[in-house]
Amino acid sequence: MLKSAFIIIMLSAILITGCQQEAKVTPTKGRLTAEVDPAVYPVIVKEKTAFDSLYKDVKIDLKEVDPLQGMVNLINGKSKMFISPRYFNKQEIDFIRKEKLNVQTFKFCYLASAVIVPKNSTLDKIRVDEIKDALLGNSKKYSFVIPQNNTATYQYLQEEILDGNAPKGAEIVPTDNDVLKKIEEGGNILGILSFNIIQDSSKIKFLQVGQIVRKLITPDKNGLDVNYFTPHPGFVIKKYYPLWQTVYVYLNEVLLTPASGFTTFLTSYEGQKIALGENLAPAAVPVRINESQ
Repeated sequence: MLKSAFIIIMLSAILITGCQQEAKVTPTKGRLTAEVDPAVYPVIVKEKTAFDSLYKDVKIDLKEVDPLQGMVNLINGKSKMFISPRYFNKQEIDFIRKEKLNVQTFKFCYLASAVIVPKNSTLDKIRVDEIKDALLGNSKKYSFVIPQNNTATYQYLQEEILDGNAPKGAEIVPTDNDVLKKIEEGGNILGILSFNIIQDSSKIKFLQVGQIVRKLITPDKNGLDVNYFTPHPGFVIKKYYPLWQTVYVYLNEVLLTPASGFTTFLTSYEGQKIALGENLAPAAVPVRINESQ
């Protein structure tokens, strides 16, 4: 009887030890569900593929979620990782401080918002103040189409260009890809969308975007002194191109798990090279960029 009990105890100990070893996670071992903003989902898919090829003991599942839902899930602890250009608003910051949440923020890359027109358009450049006036409905000079309010593009325009006001003077479509399709159809219309999602530019043209400056660089036809730049990553990283936003990696996790391991890869030289290959400007480490057009 004692011998049988001893065997049972030993078997239990072996099973418990085995389960503990199996459950052990590290930055390169375990499982992670990462939620990702649609604006950067394609590049994160490529980052995951590269990470998977290096670390066979990690299983990463990517879930595409809109910016608001992703932030809510992160703060409420429903997800450990969220990657997005969206930043915390005041209410979210207050909640994080009140609850003493261990939310960490890392810069991943910079994303440009491109202004596009049909390929046959005669328009080549536009100023930020002209974009603002048109989106607010104060000017009929240009007609814009932009994605809906639960996208990174819309939120950036509203908060950074329109001083928190809604873009009343624009046609609203569901996604950045719908903006691209609308412009490809032709007509006298301009679109604003995330530069990095554009894989085929054969039917569109990128406008140079400028801001009024004091130092004379390019005399505008109206007599204004304006710098004009394309959304090339080299101009974005130097902040020459005016329409850009930071993409962040958010972690609601303090342990060394696959979430920290994937973040380390995203912000490494190799991870930043992949981002650059997708027309995103590196933000974590220096990467050589060819600015020739």
